[in-house]
Amino acid sequence: MGSALTCNRCGADNRENIGFCESCGAKMERDCPACGIALPLAAAFCGSCGHSLADDVQQSQSKDFGSPYSYTPSHITRQILSARDTLEGERKHVTVLFADIQGSTKLIERMDPEQASKILARPIQLMMDAVHRFEGTVNRVVGDGIMALFGAPLAHEDHAVRACYAALAMQEAARHFAEESRREHGFEIQLRVGLNSGEVVVGTIGNDLSMDYDVVGMTAHLASRMEQLALPGTIRLTPSTLRLAEGFVEVKSLGPVPVKGVDEPIELFDLTGASAARTRLLASAGRGLTQFVGRDKEVEILYEALKRAGTEHGELVAIVGEAGVGKSRICYEFIRSHHLEDWLVLEGGAVSYGETSPWLPVIGLLRRYFEIIVDDDKRRIAEKIGGKLLMLDITLKPALAPVLALFDIPVEDPEWSVLNQSERHRRTLDAVKGLFILESQTQPIVLVFEDLHWVDRETQDFLDGLVESLPTSHILVLTNYRPEYKHEWGGRSYYTQARIDPLGSESAADLVGGLLGNDPNLATLKQVLIERTEGNPLFLEESVRTLIEMEILSGKPGAYQLKQDVPTLDIPASVHAIIGARIDRLSSEAKRLLQCAAVIGNRFSFDVLEAIDETPVDTLRHSLNILKEAEFVFERQLFPDLEYSFKHALTHEVTYGSILRDRRTALHRLIGETIENQYSDRLDLYRTLHYHFTCAEAWDKLAQLHLSIAK
Repeated sequence: MGSALTCNRCGADNRENIGFCESCGAKMERDCPACGIALPLAAAFCGSCGHSLADDVQQSQSKDFGSPYSYTPSHITRQILSARDTLEGERKHVTVLFADIQGSTKLIERMDPEQASKILARPIQLMMDAVHRFEGTVNRVVGDGIMALFGAPLAHEDHAVRACYAALAMQEAARHFAEESRREHGFEIQLRVGLNSGEVVVGTIGNDLSMDYDVVGMTAHLASRMEQLALPGTIRLTPSTLRLAEGFVEVKSLGPVPVKGVDEPIELFDLTGASAARTRLLASAGRGLTQFVGRDKEVEILYEALKRAGTEHGELVAIVGEAGVGKSRICYEFIRSHHLEDWLVLEGGAVSYGETSPWLPVIGLLRRYFEIIVDDDKRRIAEKIGGKLLMLDITLKPALAPVLALFDIPVEDPEWSVLNQSERHRRTLDAVKGLFILESQTQPIVLVFEDLHWVDRETQDFLDGLVESLPTSHILVLTNYRPEYKHEWGGRSYYTQARIDPLGSESAADLVGGLLGNDPNLATLKQVLIERTEGNPLFLEESVRTLIEMEILSGKPGAYQLKQDVPTLDIPASVHAIIGARIDRLSSEAKRLLQCAAVIGNRFSFDVLEAIDETPVDTLRHSLNILKEAEFVFERQLFPDLEYSFKHALTHEVTYGSILRDRRTALHRLIGETIENQYSDRLDLYRTLHYHFTCAEAWDKLAQLHLSIAK
């Protein structure tokens, strides 16, 4: 007997190829919603017009979830709408995620569309929850699946890592839901997920967060193909996504696989899990760390603070610098030195997607303190916490309930259960602070807080409280963060800030030499790399890695050779994502001004910028001050004309590349005409005018320029 057909009226199972239900007599067919022809109940497509009957479910599903505004979390909605003016009409580097329910058409084809919609609603919601947890945006819900973007409309420097974590989270949620669906509906829900990274152009963003976008190249196509090629319960990704997430995730290579729409087979990967690494430094450590150079002064500051914390009173040291300059590397080398052999070192760190995850770095510190491992269940965790707390000091008994609560372990404490949220917050702060201060009387402690620019509010409150009590402890608090992070510790006598900049020319040369080796043919390339990256260690390493992957360099670390002439160096995708995310954090006025400046050039005059900018001069000056304070640009000369320059050549290139072609073309013409009018008496501007009019495709202006030169 063939598979049974379920009657829409009574739910009874029937044999195939019958016209009426054998239980209630209802007609076993339905009408095509597109052309009206009667169709067998089992039909997946209309035999007359080709309409997909799954569309009935898709339409009902779309009604359930409504517009993106209805299912996007409020904190993401606020970010998008507040920056909408500057996000529209930009190129973004993104990771695209497609996910669907495997075989859902067969599962629901015999069901009433309304019933099918209800069954699909839960797993769809689980998919969306996973995306939103890592601040992706679900821009399309279609029947039994979703399409999501990470890195657009809001740029994220780790968009590929977020997408991978979201994919793993939704598969984990689906596995938990499978038992429920089997029990209630008689079948298991399994998901397929596909990922690919590339470029998109963000178009208009509606008030309901609906977004128009154009995909550049194969970005979305390959992500969709990855989903279709994935086996049920798996996640498939392309080399471009792995390139950005390498070290953060674990994968299994599937070898070269033919992909529809792609000329040559490409190596595909199944995403099998997340690695233990949660920072870029630890993720890259698996490939081998580069030579540690140029930071002797900063390390000496740390050793001096360590001495004071061990013999006098607690100390707070902050390593401050832009992305990629080596903040984490300094901390890494310091805490692994022999000077800390007698110290208890506990590391915790904020993550980019963790600002809405309370206590995340503090929980990381406590996990290491109580030696909690991944395989520990709640009972074992409770035993470790209770045993060590009470062994340290019986006076810490009141701290047991708040510490257990941080690990979501049920607390049997009547006093704790009656506290409100604010009171629990205060008890938790006092408990963790008291624990570390008491421990420091037994042995000195180094507490490491990485990436405070992403810190959550609860951890910030803990740090502020701990800093107040440092003079009574033997604790060295070592933090690092980017310049935009704000705090109120500056006036403390026991606070030291070490500001680090990109490597100087000599140290940068040492780093590049260690990466590439001493082949004389590499001399020019080394100089280009140093100048292009301005000595930023991460940007240098990623640029070299890109050249190796492009097979321009061959050999092994420290002994590479040049295989071919170096073409125009592309910006590594990882570097592009870091710079793009930083630009997106600017105010709309400052970001728009930075884009105008980028079209003028790496160097630009205030007069030309003022002439092409549409805002009042006071607003322009205010935005320029923001760009200077954030170190995007700096004053290059004051006389005879006020002139600025981009601090970093790569920042200029990323900013320029984010502007859509039509806007760039219009700006180039306006800039050329402005320079032509303002500096008509100067004879040395032919090359500048030729550049702008060529980029503007202003052939009439180029003809006039050539005629004027000929005269």
